[in-house]
Amino acid sequence: MSAIVQVINGEGEFESAGVQSFVDKNELAQCRTNYAVVAIMGPQSSGKSTLLNYVFGTDFKMMDAMEGRGQTTKGIWMSKSPKVADTTVLVMDLEGSDGRERGEDDTNFERQSALFALAVADVLLVNIWCHDIGREHGSGKPLLKTIFQVNLKLFAPEPDRKKTVLLFVIRDKTKTPLAKLTEVLEADLDRMWDSIAKPAAYSGSKMTDFFEVQYAALSHFEERYEDFQADAVHLRRRFAPDVIATWGFPWENTGQLPGDAFALSIHNIWDVIRSQKDLNLPAHKVMVANIRCQEILEDQLRAFTGDQAWAGLQEAAGLGAVEGFGAQVAGLMDSCVKGYEAEALYFDSHVREDKFQELSKRLLAAVQPLYQAQVGSRREEAGLALLPEGAASSGGGFVAAAAACRAAAVKEFGMAFKKHLHIQGTPWDGAAEAAALEAALDSHIGKVRSEHVAAAVARAEKQLRSLLSAPVIALLEVCGPGMWPKLYGVCREAAAAADKQLLAGLAGYGLGAAEAEALSEGLRARARASMEGHVREAALTRLSRMKDRFQEVFSQDESRAPRMWGARDDVPAIAAAARLAAANVLAQLALARTSSDAASAPAPADGAASSSAAAPAAAAASSHGAAGAALDLLSAAAWPGVSDESRVLLAPHDVRTSWREFMSYSNVAVQQALSAQQANRLANNRLPPLWAIVAMLALGWNEAMALLFNPLLLLVVGVLVLFLRSLYVELDVERELARGALPGAISLSHKVVPACKSVSCECECECGWGRPA
Repeated sequence: MSAIVQVINGEGEFESAGVQSFVDKNELAQCRTNYAVVAIMGPQSSGKSTLLNYVFGTDFKMMDAMEGRGQTTKGIWMSKSPKVADTTVLVMDLEGSDGRERGEDDTNFERQSALFALAVADVLLVNIWCHDIGREHGSGKPLLKTIFQVNLKLFAPEPDRKKTVLLFVIRDKTKTPLAKLTEVLEADLDRMWDSIAKPAAYSGSKMTDFFEVQYAALSHFEERYEDFQADAVHLRRRFAPDVIATWGFPWENTGQLPGDAFALSIHNIWDVIRSQKDLNLPAHKVMVANIRCQEILEDQLRAFTGDQAWAGLQEAAGLGAVEGFGAQVAGLMDSCVKGYEAEALYFDSHVREDKFQELSKRLLAAVQPLYQAQVGSRREEAGLALLPEGAASSGGGFVAAAAACRAAAVKEFGMAFKKHLHIQGTPWDGAAEAAALEAALDSHIGKVRSEHVAAAVARAEKQLRSLLSAPVIALLEVCGPGMWPKLYGVCREAAAAADKQLLAGLAGYGLGAAEAEALSEGLRARARASMEGHVREAALTRLSRMKDRFQEVFSQDESRAPRMWGARDDVPAIAAAARLAAANVLAQLALARTSSDAASAPAPADGAASSSAAAPAAAAASSHGAAGAALDLLSAAAWPGVSDESRVLLAPHDVRTSWREFMSYSNVAVQQALSAQQANRLANNRLPPLWAIVAMLALGWNEAMALLFNPLLLLVVGVLVLFLRSLYVELDVERELARGALPGAISLSHKVVPACKSVSCECECECGWGRPA
């Protein structure tokens, strides 16, 4: 006899270890796909185990008629057939359906085991008594209908690919011909298949697309024992390979898994079946319990929401905090729960407990809005709204004041919760509410602190602007060499002063080193941005600034006095210096220097400016060719060595355009200065009027004759006149007196002696009496 193994026990648990041991012992892995599974289903005590033992030679436990009728097979068992040669046949014996041991209300396992047999077996034997054919429940049609429907949903078989054989074994056959019995069964099967709910993919399918139906009839086991044995042998021959073609039995399974995966495959199939809720149809008592417990639940909820005490509590809660709110709500909820428990006491315990949990959840959902409103009211009473004033006015700094307010608010709320808000029997223990309050307080404290910090930063920025504007504007008015280091120096000093005021104003706010550094860096960045803004504005007015700088240097001397353009003034040299000063203005406004390179090598614009001004100085200030030479030096499309476009305030094209306009203006100014100088020279060399000459001749005739007849005196007078004229020119009397009579006289008094020496030396050199010093 072949060994048997329990696949699924009576509690519905899969016996993994036993099945794997059975597979290994029977060397199923060696068979690869050359094996088949035969299972049997049918009513309890209908002779299923007896049929399998006589047909396949297995050793399943059979019912002993002398001991009475009852459950013999519990769960699902499996054995290997020793009587079928040339192939491996695994035989499964299922627990019978409709057994009194499980009762009328527990039919889940018989549905699950039948579906398992249908999904696993290549041949499913349906054991049916002959006298039950034509009956609804006796023939097992409801069970077949259920497993057919769920099989389509769970395993989605493909039509005509692998058909499972349904072999209806008719027991205790009578005189009724097998053909007549087959007609009845086929008609019932067709009606059953048409009535089941099918997925959309199988809406037009037929039963023959998935199953091949076969029929066999056996004689009575007790009354015609020898005939029964002969029928069993005849049935066994259907499984012999040499008669496959004769009986049309589809033994070759193209989609069969290899034998080493058999245990894992049937285990997964059972897990899928156990998780399928469509098979867990409620029993009669469970259905009644579901309906009645749900009705009781709804009645209790309506009584709760319609209670006058609940309505009064809602009205009072709308006006603010309610004293003893938690105790009142707990009493109402407890009354509702006790009413449910009293009425649902006699129904199924599992259903009653499930509905109780649903009632609890719905009660909490009904109470929660009112509860949250009360929590909000108590939170406001805890002092959250007074926190900014308290934190701002208390001593010891903002952090200490805020911590004190927070601790007081949390303590007050905790006391109020225990006294007024706690609802006995609910999961609301106050921890989440206290955590929410603390989070709200922290958020509010952070918000107030951020506002105070922002206000302090705004004050510091205002001071920064006041400290920065005047020095930066003054430096930009000159735009001299070394302007950028001075600008960054002003930024550093202004940012340091503003930073000092900011940190002093935020003392007690718990600033960390990183936060303080971030604020300081922000002030430094704002200082640089403000300075750069002034520079960019100055760059837009570059031409007027160049003109002003040119006029300042060209039209005023070292003492800031207006130039009179005397004979000794070198107009071209002064114009070159003035143009160089204007070029420096343009150079400083062309590129923004960073703090790191402000004191390093000159920028490309600086060199271009120097070259632009040097050319006209060498070629004469009024020459138009000088401007052309400068433009040649600035003919590039971009500043060499400048990769950051944000630093470019003026492109080379803008510089060239501005310089051409400036040269046009400066040429006019230089030409005017030269004209004024020439006019002054002519004015100094102008002779006396004719009438004055005639008067001098008439009135000074005697003196003239005296001079003419005295050569020595004439020589002395001539030399004295020439000396005084040279001294007049050397002293530049007109220019000195232009400052005013008294300042001019004082200045001339200091220059008389050096001028006399200078004129004497020149005379000696001209006469050859000595060498120049």
